[in-house]
Amino acid sequence: MKKKILLITTTHTGCGHKSISDSLMDWLKEMPEIQVVQIDGFEQLVSKHVKTIGDSYGVVTRHAKFLWKWTWDFGTRFNDAYCDLMSTWSEKRFLEIIEREKPDVVLTTHPMFNSSLLSVCERNGLKLPFVSVQADPVTVHPSWCDPRAALTICATDEAAQLTRRYGVPKERILKIGFPTRRRFTDLAQKIDKLPYDPSRPARCLMMSGGEGSGMLGRYALALLSGTDAKLTIVCGRNKQLKKRLETLLKRKYGERVRILGFVTEIENLMLESDIMIARGSPNSFFEGIVMNVPLVITGALPGQEQGNPELVERYDLGVVCEGLRALPAVVRHLLADGGKELRRIQESQRRYRRFDNALRIAQAARDLAIGAQEDASASGALEG
Repeated sequence: MKKKILLITTTHTGCGHKSISDSLMDWLKEMPEIQVVQIDGFEQLVSKHVKTIGDSYGVVTRHAKFLWKWTWDFGTRFNDAYCDLMSTWSEKRFLEIIEREKPDVVLTTHPMFNSSLLSVCERNGLKLPFVSVQADPVTVHPSWCDPRAALTICATDEAAQLTRRYGVPKERILKIGFPTRRRFTDLAQKIDKLPYDPSRPARCLMMSGGEGSGMLGRYALALLSGTDAKLTIVCGRNKQLKKRLETLLKRKYGERVRILGFVTEIENLMLESDIMIARGSPNSFFEGIVMNVPLVITGALPGQEQGNPELVERYDLGVVCEGLRALPAVVRHLLADGGKELRRIQESQRRYRRFDNALRIAQAARDLAIGAQEDASASGALEG
Protein backbone atom coordinates (compact mmCIF):
# COMPACT_ATOMS: atom_id res chain seq x y z
CA MET A 1 0.00 0.00 0.00
CA LYS A 2 1.25 3.46 -0.88
CA LYS A 3 2.18 5.87 1.89
CA LYS A 4 0.23 9.11 1.77
CA ILE A 5 1.61 12.60 2.27
CA LEU A 6 -0.66 15.60 2.76
CA LEU A 7 1.19 18.56 1.22
CA ILE A 8 -0.05 21.98 2.37
CA THR A 9 0.89 25.01 0.32
CA THR A 10 -0.75 28.23 -0.91
CA THR A 11 -0.70 30.74 -3.74
CA HIS A 12 -2.30 33.48 -1.64
CA THR A 13 0.86 35.00 -0.14
CA GLY A 14 2.95 35.38 -3.28
CA CYS A 15 4.33 32.54 -5.36
CA GLY A 16 7.20 31.41 -3.15
CA HIS A 17 5.42 28.77 -1.08
CA LYS A 18 3.89 27.21 -4.18
CA SER A 19 7.29 27.18 -5.89
CA ILE A 20 8.68 25.21 -2.96
CA SER A 21 5.84 22.70 -3.00
CA ASP A 22 6.20 22.37 -6.79
CA SER A 23 9.90 21.61 -6.36
CA LEU A 24 9.02 18.80 -3.93
CA MET A 25 6.27 17.48 -6.18
CA ASP A 26 8.79 17.22 -9.03
CA TRP A 27 10.33 14.33 -7.07
CA LEU A 28 7.49 12.98 -4.93
CA LYS A 29 5.42 12.19 -8.03
CA GLU A 30 8.24 9.91 -9.22
CA MET A 31 8.29 7.87 -6.00
CA PRO A 32 6.07 4.82 -6.64
CA GLU A 33 5.63 4.13 -2.92
CA ILE A 34 4.18 7.60 -2.25
CA GLN A 35 0.81 9.18 -2.92
CA VAL A 36 0.52 12.94 -2.44
CA VAL A 37 -2.63 14.90 -1.71
CA GLN A 38 -1.93 18.59 -2.20
CA ILE A 39 -4.14 21.33 -0.78
CA ASP A 40 -4.07 25.13 -0.66
CA GLY A 41 -4.30 26.07 3.00
CA PHE A 42 -6.08 29.36 2.41
CA GLU A 43 -8.51 27.78 -0.04
CA GLN A 44 -9.39 24.61 1.84
CA LEU A 45 -8.68 25.13 5.54
CA VAL A 46 -9.98 28.60 6.42
CA SER A 47 -12.99 30.77 5.66
CA LYS A 48 -13.18 33.36 2.89
CA HIS A 49 -12.76 36.12 5.46
CA VAL A 50 -9.48 34.66 6.71
CA LYS A 51 -8.34 34.07 3.12
CA THR A 52 -8.34 37.82 2.56
CA ILE A 53 -5.32 37.99 4.89
CA GLY A 54 -3.31 36.02 2.36
CA ASP A 55 -4.81 37.84 -0.61
CA SER A 56 -3.62 41.17 0.78
CA TYR A 57 0.04 40.14 0.42
CA GLY A 58 0.62 41.75 -2.97
CA VAL A 59 -0.97 45.09 -2.15
CA VAL A 60 0.70 45.35 1.26
CA THR A 61 4.19 44.45 0.05
CA ARG A 62 3.93 46.89 -2.86
CA HIS A 63 2.36 49.87 -1.13
CA ALA A 64 2.51 49.45 2.66
CA LYS A 65 5.75 47.83 3.74
CA PHE A 66 5.38 49.44 7.16
CA LEU A 67 2.19 47.42 7.62
CA TRP A 68 3.99 44.25 6.59
CA LYS A 69 6.71 45.00 9.14
CA TRP A 70 4.10 45.62 11.84
CA THR A 71 2.36 42.34 10.99
CA TRP A 72 5.66 40.46 11.10
CA ASP A 73 6.69 41.99 14.43
CA PHE A 74 3.25 41.40 15.95
CA GLY A 75 3.25 37.78 14.82
CA THR A 76 6.74 37.27 16.21
CA ARG A 77 5.97 38.82 19.58
CA PHE A 78 2.58 37.15 20.00
CA ASN A 79 3.26 33.95 18.07
CA ASP A 80 1.25 31.70 20.39
CA ALA A 81 -1.87 33.85 20.09
CA TYR A 82 -1.40 34.12 16.32
CA CYS A 83 -1.12 30.33 15.98
CA ASP A 84 -4.08 29.75 18.30
CA LEU A 85 -6.26 31.88 16.04
CA MET A 86 -5.21 29.98 12.94
CA SER A 87 -5.76 26.72 14.78
CA THR A 88 -9.32 27.70 15.66
CA TRP A 89 -10.08 28.91 12.15
CA SER A 90 -8.73 25.78 10.44
CA GLU A 91 -9.63 22.98 12.87
CA LYS A 92 -12.94 21.78 11.43
CA ARG A 93 -11.83 21.63 7.81
CA PHE A 94 -8.43 20.13 8.65
CA LEU A 95 -9.99 17.30 10.68
CA GLU A 96 -12.38 16.58 7.82
CA ILE A 97 -9.45 16.29 5.40
CA ILE A 98 -7.51 14.06 7.80
CA GLU A 99 -10.52 11.79 8.24
CA ARG A 100 -11.05 11.57 4.48
CA GLU A 101 -7.44 11.21 3.31
CA LYS A 102 -5.81 9.48 6.32
CA PRO A 103 -2.28 10.71 5.55
CA ASP A 104 0.84 9.21 7.08
CA VAL A 105 2.68 12.55 7.11
CA VAL A 106 1.76 16.23 6.80
CA LEU A 107 4.28 18.23 4.78
CA THR A 108 3.80 21.99 5.12
CA THR A 109 5.48 24.80 3.20
CA HIS A 110 3.69 27.69 4.93
CA PRO A 111 4.19 28.78 8.57
CA MET A 112 0.52 29.59 9.13
CA PHE A 113 -0.24 25.89 8.72
CA ASN A 114 2.49 24.54 10.96
CA SER A 115 2.06 25.17 14.70
CA SER A 116 -1.64 25.88 14.22
CA LEU A 117 -2.33 22.42 12.79
CA LEU A 118 0.00 20.69 15.22
CA SER A 119 -2.20 22.14 17.97
CA VAL A 120 -5.29 20.76 16.24
CA CYS A 121 -3.69 17.33 16.21
CA GLU A 122 -2.68 17.62 19.87
CA ARG A 123 -6.19 18.63 20.98
CA ASN A 124 -7.75 15.75 19.09
CA GLY A 125 -5.27 13.03 20.05
CA LEU A 126 -3.81 12.66 16.55
CA LYS A 127 -0.22 11.45 16.44
CA LEU A 128 0.48 12.67 12.95
CA PRO A 129 4.10 13.51 12.06
CA PHE A 130 4.69 16.94 10.49
CA VAL A 131 7.53 18.00 8.21
CA SER A 132 7.95 21.77 8.10
CA VAL A 133 9.91 23.07 5.09
CA GLN A 134 11.00 26.59 5.89
CA ALA A 135 10.74 29.20 3.15
CA ASP A 136 12.96 31.76 4.88
CA PRO A 137 16.74 31.23 4.81
CA VAL A 138 17.77 33.71 7.52
CA THR A 139 15.03 35.65 9.32
CA VAL A 140 12.90 32.70 10.38
CA HIS A 141 9.50 33.44 11.93
CA PRO A 142 8.83 31.49 15.15
CA SER A 143 5.72 29.94 13.62
CA TRP A 144 8.08 27.82 11.50
CA CYS A 145 9.71 26.43 14.65
CA ASP A 146 7.64 23.99 16.65
CA PRO A 147 9.32 21.26 18.72
CA ARG A 148 6.29 19.02 18.12
CA ALA A 149 7.12 18.73 14.40
CA ALA A 150 8.89 15.49 13.51
CA LEU A 151 11.25 17.37 11.17
CA THR A 152 11.96 21.03 10.56
CA ILE A 153 13.93 21.45 7.37
CA CYS A 154 16.14 24.53 7.09
CA ALA A 155 17.80 26.06 4.05
CA THR A 156 20.92 27.46 5.73
CA ASP A 157 23.10 27.17 8.81
CA GLU A 158 21.75 30.56 9.87
CA ALA A 159 18.16 29.31 9.77
CA ALA A 160 19.06 26.11 11.60
CA GLN A 161 20.74 28.04 14.42
CA LEU A 162 17.74 30.34 14.85
CA THR A 163 15.37 27.38 14.75
CA ARG A 164 17.38 25.78 17.54
CA ARG A 165 17.15 28.98 19.60
CA TYR A 166 13.37 28.90 19.17
CA GLY A 167 13.34 25.58 21.01
CA VAL A 168 13.34 22.91 18.32
CA PRO A 169 15.53 19.97 19.41
CA LYS A 170 18.69 19.53 17.38
CA GLU A 171 17.73 15.99 16.40
CA ARG A 172 14.54 17.29 14.77
CA ILE A 173 16.31 19.88 12.62
CA LEU A 174 17.57 18.91 9.19
CA LYS A 175 19.65 21.45 7.26
CA ILE A 176 19.48 20.58 3.58
CA GLY A 177 19.37 23.73 1.45
CA PHE A 178 16.78 25.75 -0.39
CA PRO A 179 14.63 23.60 -2.73
CA THR A 180 14.53 24.68 -6.37
CA ARG A 181 12.25 23.40 -9.12
CA ARG A 182 13.67 20.81 -11.50
CA ARG A 183 13.24 22.99 -14.55
CA PHE A 184 15.98 25.20 -13.09
CA THR A 185 18.28 22.45 -11.83
CA ASP A 186 17.89 20.32 -14.96
CA LEU A 187 18.63 23.23 -17.29
CA ALA A 188 21.60 24.38 -15.19
CA GLN A 189 23.11 20.90 -15.37
CA LYS A 190 22.37 20.49 -19.07
CA ILE A 191 23.67 23.81 -20.40
CA ASP A 192 26.74 25.68 -19.23
CA LYS A 193 26.12 29.39 -18.84
CA LEU A 194 28.07 31.44 -21.38
CA PRO A 195 30.53 33.92 -19.87
CA TYR A 196 29.98 37.65 -20.11
CA ASP A 197 31.24 39.05 -23.41
CA PRO A 198 32.61 42.60 -22.87
CA SER A 199 32.37 43.35 -26.60
CA ARG A 200 28.58 43.71 -26.29
CA PRO A 201 26.29 45.54 -23.84
CA ALA A 202 25.61 43.59 -20.67
CA ARG A 203 22.29 41.78 -20.44
CA CYS A 204 20.53 42.58 -17.18
CA LEU A 205 17.41 40.91 -15.80
CA MET A 206 15.32 42.89 -13.31
CA MET A 207 12.56 41.29 -11.29
CA SER A 208 10.83 41.50 -7.95
CA GLY A 209 8.88 38.32 -7.35
CA GLY A 210 5.62 37.02 -8.77
CA GLU A 211 3.65 39.98 -7.43
CA GLY A 212 5.85 42.53 -9.16
CA SER A 213 6.45 44.58 -6.04
CA GLY A 214 9.28 47.05 -5.59
CA MET A 215 10.43 50.21 -7.34
CA LEU A 216 11.16 48.57 -10.67
CA GLY A 217 10.53 51.71 -12.71
CA ARG A 218 12.99 53.87 -10.80
CA TYR A 219 15.68 51.23 -10.78
CA ALA A 220 15.16 50.65 -14.52
CA LEU A 221 15.56 54.35 -15.28
CA ALA A 222 18.71 54.54 -13.17
CA LEU A 223 20.26 51.57 -14.94
CA LEU A 224 19.30 52.58 -18.49
CA SER A 225 20.40 56.19 -18.07
CA GLY A 226 23.63 55.34 -16.25
CA THR A 227 24.91 52.41 -18.31
CA ASP A 228 24.66 51.02 -21.85
CA ALA A 229 23.18 47.72 -20.60
CA LYS A 230 20.22 46.00 -22.16
CA LEU A 231 17.44 45.31 -19.70
CA THR A 232 14.66 42.75 -19.39
CA ILE A 233 12.07 43.58 -16.73
CA VAL A 234 9.71 40.95 -15.31
CA CYS A 235 6.64 42.55 -13.73
CA GLY A 236 4.97 39.38 -12.50
CA ARG A 237 1.20 39.51 -12.16
CA ASN A 238 1.19 43.28 -11.72
CA LYS A 239 -0.44 44.27 -15.02
CA GLN A 240 -0.67 47.93 -14.07
CA LEU A 241 3.07 48.03 -13.44
CA LYS A 242 3.78 46.47 -16.82
CA LYS A 243 1.63 49.02 -18.60
CA ARG A 244 3.19 51.90 -16.68
CA LEU A 245 6.72 50.76 -17.45
CA GLU A 246 5.93 50.39 -21.13
CA THR A 247 4.74 53.99 -21.18
CA LEU A 248 7.71 55.21 -19.15
CA LEU A 249 10.55 53.36 -20.88
CA LYS A 250 9.80 52.01 -24.35
CA ARG A 251 9.59 55.32 -26.24
CA LYS A 252 12.98 56.54 -25.01
CA TYR A 253 14.95 53.30 -24.79
CA GLY A 254 13.31 51.21 -27.51
CA GLU A 255 15.01 47.85 -28.08
CA ARG A 256 17.30 48.30 -25.07
CA VAL A 257 14.44 47.40 -22.78
CA ARG A 258 12.08 44.43 -22.81
CA ILE A 259 9.10 44.45 -20.44
CA LEU A 260 7.36 41.18 -19.59
CA GLY A 261 4.48 40.19 -17.33
CA PHE A 262 4.26 36.88 -15.49
CA VAL A 263 6.81 34.51 -17.02
CA THR A 264 6.57 30.71 -16.91
CA GLU A 265 10.10 30.04 -18.20
CA ILE A 266 12.11 32.50 -16.14
CA GLU A 267 15.02 30.03 -16.08
CA ASN A 268 15.72 30.78 -19.76
CA LEU A 269 15.88 34.51 -19.04
CA MET A 270 18.32 33.84 -16.19
CA LEU A 271 20.46 31.66 -18.45
CA GLU A 272 20.84 34.42 -21.04
CA SER A 273 21.46 37.22 -18.51
CA ASP A 274 24.81 38.48 -17.23
CA ILE A 275 23.35 40.10 -14.09
CA MET A 276 20.11 39.60 -12.18
CA ILE A 277 18.75 42.58 -10.25
CA ALA A 278 16.13 41.62 -7.69
CA ARG A 279 14.67 42.11 -4.25
CA GLY A 280 15.93 39.77 -1.55
CA SER A 281 13.15 37.26 -2.22
CA PRO A 282 14.67 33.82 -1.51
CA ASN A 283 12.97 31.85 -4.27
CA SER A 284 14.14 34.28 -6.92
CA PHE A 285 17.71 34.64 -5.79
CA PHE A 286 18.24 30.94 -5.04
CA GLU A 287 16.95 30.18 -8.54
CA GLY A 288 19.42 32.77 -9.83
CA ILE A 289 22.23 31.06 -7.92
CA VAL A 290 21.30 27.70 -9.44
CA MET A 291 21.37 29.32 -12.89
CA ASN A 292 24.77 30.87 -12.03
CA VAL A 293 23.76 34.48 -12.69
CA PRO A 294 25.44 37.08 -10.41
CA LEU A 295 22.97 38.90 -8.16
CA VAL A 296 22.42 42.55 -7.38
CA ILE A 297 20.08 42.75 -4.39
CA THR A 298 18.17 46.04 -4.27
CA GLY A 299 16.34 45.63 -0.97
CA ALA A 300 14.23 43.27 1.06
CA LEU A 301 10.86 43.12 2.76
CA PRO A 302 11.22 44.27 6.37
CA GLY A 303 11.17 41.44 8.85
CA GLN A 304 10.81 38.41 6.64
CA GLU A 305 13.61 39.12 4.17
CA GLN A 306 15.80 41.50 6.14
CA GLY A 307 18.66 39.04 6.60
CA ASN A 308 18.77 37.86 3.00
CA PRO A 309 20.96 40.57 1.44
CA GLU A 310 23.65 39.94 4.05
CA LEU A 311 23.50 36.21 3.26
CA VAL A 312 24.12 36.93 -0.42
CA GLU A 313 27.18 39.02 0.39
CA ARG A 314 28.51 36.68 3.09
CA TYR A 315 28.87 33.82 0.61
CA ASP A 316 29.89 36.03 -2.36
CA LEU A 317 26.77 35.14 -4.30
CA GLY A 318 26.20 38.72 -5.41
CA VAL A 319 26.31 42.29 -4.19
CA VAL A 320 23.91 44.58 -2.36
CA CYS A 321 22.94 47.88 -3.95
CA GLU A 322 22.35 50.58 -1.35
CA GLY A 323 19.72 52.68 -3.11
CA LEU A 324 18.74 53.23 -6.72
CA ARG A 325 21.29 55.99 -7.36
CA ALA A 326 24.06 53.51 -6.65
CA LEU A 327 22.85 50.96 -9.20
CA PRO A 328 24.78 52.18 -12.29
CA ALA A 329 28.05 52.27 -10.35
CA VAL A 330 27.41 48.78 -8.92
CA VAL A 331 26.80 47.37 -12.41
CA ARG A 332 29.84 49.13 -13.87
CA HIS A 333 31.96 47.68 -11.06
CA LEU A 334 30.76 44.17 -11.86
CA LEU A 335 31.57 44.65 -15.56
CA ALA A 336 34.99 46.26 -15.07
CA ASP A 337 38.15 44.47 -16.26
CA GLY A 338 36.19 42.33 -18.67
CA GLY A 339 33.77 41.14 -15.99
CA LYS A 340 36.37 40.01 -13.46
CA GLU A 341 33.99 40.48 -10.53
CA LEU A 342 31.22 38.62 -12.36
CA ARG A 343 33.50 35.63 -12.81
CA ARG A 344 34.48 35.66 -9.14
CA ILE A 345 30.82 35.67 -8.04
CA GLN A 346 29.95 32.88 -10.46
CA GLU A 347 32.74 30.73 -9.04
CA SER A 348 31.33 31.27 -5.54
CA GLN A 349 27.84 30.40 -6.73
CA ARG A 350 29.05 27.15 -8.27
CA ARG A 351 30.64 26.16 -4.97
CA TYR A 352 27.53 27.09 -3.00
CA ARG A 353 24.69 25.72 -5.12
CA ARG A 354 23.30 22.19 -4.98
CA PHE A 355 20.95 20.66 -7.48
CA ASP A 356 19.46 17.97 -5.22
CA ASN A 357 17.96 19.95 -2.32
CA ALA A 358 14.34 19.30 -3.34
CA LEU A 359 15.07 15.62 -3.91
CA ARG A 360 16.65 15.23 -0.47
CA ILE A 361 13.68 16.95 1.21
CA ALA A 362 11.25 14.71 -0.68
CA GLN A 363 13.26 11.66 0.39
CA ALA A 364 13.16 12.78 4.03
CA ALA A 365 9.36 13.12 3.88
CA ARG A 366 9.04 9.75 2.15
CA ASP A 367 11.25 8.02 4.71
CA LEU A 368 9.24 9.52 7.55
CA ALA A 369 5.98 8.36 5.94
CA ILE A 370 7.32 4.83 5.59
CA GLY A 371 8.58 4.84 9.16
CA ALA A 372 5.34 6.29 10.52
CA GLN A 373 3.26 3.54 8.90
CA GLU A 374 5.63 0.83 10.12
CA ASP A 375 5.48 2.27 13.65
CA ALA A 376 1.66 2.33 13.50
CA SER A 377 1.57 -1.30 12.31
CA ALA A 378 3.94 -2.39 15.06
CA SER A 379 1.90 -0.54 17.65
CA GLY A 380 -1.29 -2.22 16.45
CA ALA A 381 0.36 -5.64 16.62
CA LEU A 382 1.54 -5.01 20.18
CA GLU A 383 -1.88 -3.83 21.27
CA GLY A 384 -3.47 -6.89 19.69
